[in-house]
Amino acid sequence: MADYANASVVIETVPPAEMGAALAADAAKKAKFGTIHLLIRGFLCTPFLAYGACVTFAMVAAGIPLGVAGLVFPAGYVTLSFLGLEMATGSFATMPIGMYAGTVTPFQLVRNWTWTLAGNLLGGIFFAWLLWFSLTKGGSIEPDSMLKVIAKTAEAKVSYIHYGIIGWCAAIGKGVLCNWLVSLGSVMSKATRSTVGRVVLMWIPIGMFFALGFEHTVVNMWLFPTAILSGANVSIYEWWVWNQIPVTIGNILGAMVLNGTLWYFTHTLQRE
Repeated sequence: MADYANASVVIETVPPAEMGAALAADAAKKAKFGTIHLLIRGFLCTPFLAYGACVTFAMVAAGIPLGVAGLVFPAGYVTLSFLGLEMATGSFATMPIGMYAGTVTPFQLVRNWTWTLAGNLLGGIFFAWLLWFSLTKGGSIEPDSMLKVIAKTAEAKVSYIHYGIIGWCAAIGKGVLCNWLVSLGSVMSKATRSTVGRVVLMWIPIGMFFALGFEHTVVNMWLFPTAILSGANVSIYEWWVWNQIPVTIGNILGAMVLNGTLWYFTHTLQRE
């Protein structure tokens, strides 16, 4: 019985080189999506991230430490993944792999990133308004404890402004640290053909990122609008210049360089 169980585990494990090939095939599929479908899949993606984050913020509002509460956040990511939705931060790693493998062109990479980010932003703004409107009765009552935690979180996320260019670079750094982990959700989902295994392997890096408080551009696309509606002392200028833009740059670098290039190179592009 033990030998049978061990054999089953071996069969379910996919070596890194095959993972890279599967990601290149995924990139080819993404390149064929029409613009409207990239927008729709991007739009539907962000709310599921927001649902997972809202559960986490509700737990923090109830007194649970972020490091513990953040381990619940990946539920939203797993949901959007199994629904086949589009999150730009995953594509920041997947599309470069496709480009290196020759399954997509540089133009197709830029096109995918552009329309997926646009869909993610539209979905984030929509969810933010719907959440705020529903919980405050259209602004008739004060934001609840969860919305207040979101507002304080957004205020902390623009504190880079106090450190000038060093702060701006620190935001990029937190974006790199974030998407080095988050883009592994797409990568590690290819490490097994088991549904349960995929959930576990995706959960690990996503849970670490949120618990550590790193910066994720798609999460921030709903968090900042929700916070601003809820009375956070944050302007649209501060949101974009001191968070969204540098964090997006960091997310791209973390995924494209560390996973989409170096990881893929050492397992797939190396020469004997």
